[in-house]
Amino acid sequence: MMLQSKPENSSDSILFLDKKLLSRYRKEPRGVEIFNLNLIRDLAHLGFHVTVGLHATWLSTVDRWFSGSNVELLNVPKTFGNIRSGFSVISQTGRRKFDVLLLGNVGNRLILPILMLRIGKAAPRCVLIAHRPGTRRFLLVQKLWDTKVIAVNKRIANSFKRAGFKAVTARYGVTEADLFGPNPGSKRDKDVIDFCVLGHLDNPWKGGDTAVAAFMALPERIRNKARLHLASFHNVPDFGQENIIAYSWMPFTRIPDFLRKMDVMLVPSRDSHVVLETFCQSMVQGMLTGLPVISSSLPILTEKLDRGGGIIAQSLGDMTEAMQRLADNPAERVEMGDKARATALDRYVWDTEAFVKEFISLRVS
Repeated sequence: MMLQSKPENSSDSILFLDKKLLSRYRKEPRGVEIFNLNLIRDLAHLGFHVTVGLHATWLSTVDRWFSGSNVELLNVPKTFGNIRSGFSVISQTGRRKFDVLLLGNVGNRLILPILMLRIGKAAPRCVLIAHRPGTRRFLLVQKLWDTKVIAVNKRIANSFKRAGFKAVTARYGVTEADLFGPNPGSKRDKDVIDFCVLGHLDNPWKGGDTAVAAFMALPERIRNKARLHLASFHNVPDFGQENIIAYSWMPFTRIPDFLRKMDVMLVPSRDSHVVLETFCQSMVQGMLTGLPVISSSLPILTEKLDRGGGIIAQSLGDMTEAMQRLADNPAERVEMGDKARATALDRYVWDTEAFVKEFISLRVS
């Protein structure tokens, strides 16, 4: 996995930096972290030499992703915090040259390292995958590069366009989408209806409490034949109800099989003063599995249901009503689930080779 000596400069070399990978490892990776790890692995498998800045606390975790791949890790010492991590990577790259600087997200802590790389002409071009709008200082530094921006939604893309960036595209998706597929057995005649919420539910904005309240408001005849699965928590709460099941932190490898046992996905996320939900990979994973989705009215969620893959709930009462409707109509669950899967396959499957051809513009082996 890790090269023992610095390789010679290659015509196919990428330096990958991401604020999370340069920070101390704390929890099982999910979401953006998994996306970035899979992207790095895919780039290496396509024949590129990928150099990654990585906090040493991540080493044992990334082993299963990068084993046998052409990935070089620039290890940041375990004692280093967020600010020093970027400078550690700069000191290890020295005067080496790369074809592309690939940034896994915006990040203020990366501003000075990115500026130093630009001054040192470490790479002629930069590609940024933006999960958030950039701050004014971050945008100023990025304008010094020939930067291509791939934003995970249109709102973020428009923020970069307004800031004067020319090459901006809204595109994102789920990696390893082939792991997610419908249960080959029929669910039409199940005695129990399984609803689920998937995400880091310790975060209140994910709306686990909304899902519980909507479930408890169901008529007793529905509740008696239904279960609500909440996956997952680092600090698992006890809801005191036999048919409300809260899970301890669920590794990514368990999620596909978990979803195949479900009937309906709930996505009750909410925003406050800031936008918190920018894509929702868990929703797309449910759609790929063929689950109908009942979502809150956040635009980033509702746009995924514009072809009839679920029901939009404007209120808690709407969510309860939608749950009752789908509990009583197995054929409608299947029809909506089929539409959800078709939408996800059409729009939200990440293709690294296509990304390379369009944005990296290097040779694909």
